[in-house]
Amino acid sequence: MCSGINNLFWKIVWVIAYAITAYFTFTGNMMLGMYWMAGTMFAESVVSLIYYFINQQK
Repeated sequence: MCSGINNLFWKIVWVIAYAITAYFTFTGNMMLGMYWMAGTMFAESVVSLIYYFINQQK
């Protein structure tokens, strides 16, 4: 995902979000970890789609 985004800021955001997912998963809060994973994947896809349409207009 996010193959079109080369912005370091967004890469750091995704690493932090997936780290939170890993934290919840490994501390026994599997459902909360799954919610974070789904939310992070959805947000990453939406940001990637927005960047795609912005780059198409240029």
